[in-house]
Amino acid sequence: MDPIAIPTLRTRRLTLRAFRPGDLPAYAAMLGDPAVAKFVGTGQPRNEAESWETMARMLGQWVLRGTGVFALEHEGRLAGHAGILHPPAWPGPELAYAVAPALQRRGIATEACAAVRAWAATLGLRDLVSFIRPGNAASVAVARKLGALHERDIDLLGSAAQIWRHGPPPAEQPATAAPTVVDVPVLETPRLRLRRFALADYDTLCAIHADPETMRYLSGGKPRDPALTWAQMCMWTGAHALARGGWFAITRRGDDTLIGRTGINAQPAWPEPELAYTLARAHWGQGLAREAATAARDWGWRHVAPPTLCSLIKVGNVASARVAASLGARLTRTLEFEGKPTERWEYPRPA
Repeated sequence: MDPIAIPTLRTRRLTLRAFRPGDLPAYAAMLGDPAVAKFVGTGQPRNEAESWETMARMLGQWVLRGTGVFALEHEGRLAGHAGILHPPAWPGPELAYAVAPALQRRGIATEACAAVRAWAATLGLRDLVSFIRPGNAASVAVARKLGALHERDIDLLGSAAQIWRHGPPPAEQPATAAPTVVDVPVLETPRLRLRRFALADYDTLCAIHADPETMRYLSGGKPRDPALTWAQMCMWTGAHALARGGWFAITRRGDDTLIGRTGINAQPAWPEPELAYTLARAHWGQGLAREAATAARDWGWRHVAPPTLCSLIKVGNVASARVAASLGARLTRTLEFEGKPTERWEYPRPA
């Protein structure tokens, strides 16, 4: 699959670019500030691991949608974010923005959003809205400076929000610089093709995540809703760009049908790098999980280079344990993970 180029835009004071691994400390400080977090996402301050997940999701949306959220750089340091958010559950593409507390009230959000709007218009995205929570006076002030009008109040995924609709974008285009290229490899086996996730995979992955039997031993042991599935697709894809492992869509060679997912989970919240694999129930019992996991394991050792590699398998998940054992993993201990007894299967380092 062709690499994805995330553009770099430049304004008088700002560089709008893709998030980088080194942005995490400053971004975590920003999202951990209660005054900023109050109006972003769940409304709760985020720790470093949660901030990393947010960065990965923003990068992943670029790959899935071709648009996304930029990191804002001001005088060599992270100043916030601005760009296009567009989960499938959103009423439409949103112009989203947030600025670090120390840099607020300097017109940075307005400057960044004007650049985003002008750039988005070149892609045909001229009808943008901002979803602003009641009480967020700072964001309302930015929307007004941009010429947006309060259209109506809505319920957005269980939270009250105001729709502010933007008018015609600025005519002046921001300067551009070299883009950031995200190139997720394609791994091939005799029967399978492991590639990056695509927008067309969303409905099928939602169906896999909605099957109680498939999800029985994963995370909380319950089906996942579409909003979480989208967030995870973005995060798994963005992880490749942040050099913390990454996940692949498992597809059949020949017709590119999505049948599952596999990859290396090395995100900061995880106890240690993990080889994970999940197949849709219709494809169980054919050796496909082993085939996919073998390819992901070998890629992980070569390109992620973790100190150790394991699979964390809930007690009772005999099928997954059988796959791990067939790949040479050894059961080392049982621990409590995600609130349930979990077996740690460690893979031998290749010679």
